Amino acid sequence: MTTCHAHDPLVPKTTAKADTICINPTQNIIVISTPDEERARYYASVRSLYIGGRSYETHAYCTAPHGTVKGVIRGIAVENTAEDVHKNIVNHANPQALEAHRIGNTTSIVILFAGTKVPNYIKYGSIIVKCGLYRQHHNVCKTCGEIGHRADVCPTPETKICFACGAPNPTADHAARCKPRCKLCNGAHATGTEGCTKKYKVPFVVTQRRWERRNAASAFSSQDFPQLPPQQQNEAHLSKRGRSRSRKRDKSRRQSASRGRSTDGKRSENMNYNRNQQRPGNVINGAQAINPQAANRNPLNHVAEAKDNTIQSLRNENEQLKRCIAEQRAQMQEMNAKLNQLINAQQQQQQQQVTPPPPLSPPQSQPRPPTPKENNTNSAMEVQVPVTTEANSAEPKTIDVARTSEPAPKKRALEYARERRVNARLDSLEERQDRLEQTMKANYETLSQVIKATNDRLDATNARLDTLVIPVHGMQSTIQGIQTKLDALIHALTASGLIPQQAFTQPQ
Repeated sequence: MTTCHAHDPLVPKTTAKADTICINPTQNIIVISTPDEERARYYASVRSLYIGGRSYETHAYCTAPHGTVKGVIRGIAVENTAEDVHKNIVNHANPQALEAHRIGNTTSIVILFAGTKVPNYIKYGSIIVKCGLYRQHHNVCKTCGEIGHRADVCPTPETKICFACGAPNPTADHAARCKPRCKLCNGAHATGTEGCTKKYKVPFVVTQRRWERRNAASAFSSQDFPQLPPQQQNEAHLSKRGRSRSRKRDKSRRQSASRGRSTDGKRSENMNYNRNQQRPGNVINGAQAINPQAANRNPLNHVAEAKDNTIQSLRNENEQLKRCIAEQRAQMQEMNAKLNQLINAQQQQQQQQVTPPPPLSPPQSQPRPPTPKENNTNSAMEVQVPVTTEANSAEPKTIDVARTSEPAPKKRALEYARERRVNARLDSLEERQDRLEQTMKANYETLSQVIKATNDRLDATNARLDTLVIPVHGMQSTIQGIQTKLDALIHALTASGLIPQQAFTQPQ
């Protein structure tokens, strides 16, 4: 599809200055970025451009926003209009569907879903239709043979080459000796035709998942795995050597079998070169041949190391906070235990003061009347005085001296002093308990603030790492494009015979 943008008189020039325009001559497209949604919808409605007294038909559309993924369904009749397609897909039956449009005049419909997952099935009207991940294929020009644009927007339409093998200025009898070669997978077929394993581009969602799995696998360190004893290490090393030798023998057998089945020696050599090129570490590609240090400049390694260091520092801070919390809890438990001991001792002391002493045994002789001194000392005691009656002269009667006399002033003063000491001690204990509660509350609030700040710092670090990852992906795609161009250049040089192909192939 061709995206266009032009300043219409309905859009003032002062307002249009806030928009950003990017022209791509290779793909013959114009891309515009605007902060206003209304202007974006207006630009998407443009269907023709009037330039130099001539009208050019165009087709503009809005790109997919971040946090979305594209799916595709097939078999939708061409008679269904764009309104029918939108009404049958974007409804309450498909809550994740945001937009839907047809691919040209085909029966395939591209659907935009919210999130990063495409459902296996969706509901088109009242029919359940299978849905798959949308993969955009590589644009291949059949005029110049280059990858990245189509023939209708080729910047060099005067160039004439064979689309199958890439030979320049093919003659009439070239078809008899033409040997097709794919520029994407290096297979024995035309570039990007049916059966090509690299015809479609890898979606960004798949690339992101692979990158996350690779980072998760590299997050393990040697500390996560226990070290084996020396004897077991030797046995493991011997078993690993045995397995590697068996793999090498199997690999050599497979390669010899593939060479035996091929009838053309040059074609089998090219296929082996392609197979080894897909295996990292077996052959040196064009970028590594020109610059051997290019493999060590992968920016993903630095991002992963920085993320690991940040996570490790945050883990250490969390461990320190946990230790501080444990110490505070231990101190609080110790203070509570001491406070409980003091309260129990105070309760026991009060019970001992309330409990009366045991009664005295009755005297054997006739008691005499108590003197004032004895009355003061034994006023709170019960004395059994034998009183002889006519009915029962042997039973003594109990006389409560405490009811008949009041306590002495000295004893009351002692009791008041003791009560004042007890009350003062209780007040001090309560004040200490209040101070402990205030200290515990302050410590809890401080720890909560520290934990919250740590979590905010971790979220900010993750957000910053996510923003760093996006340029890394762009750099990676640029490196892949450069590598693809270098491989195409090497292929062209080897095809023209200027450089022998054995110079880029690792000897068996």
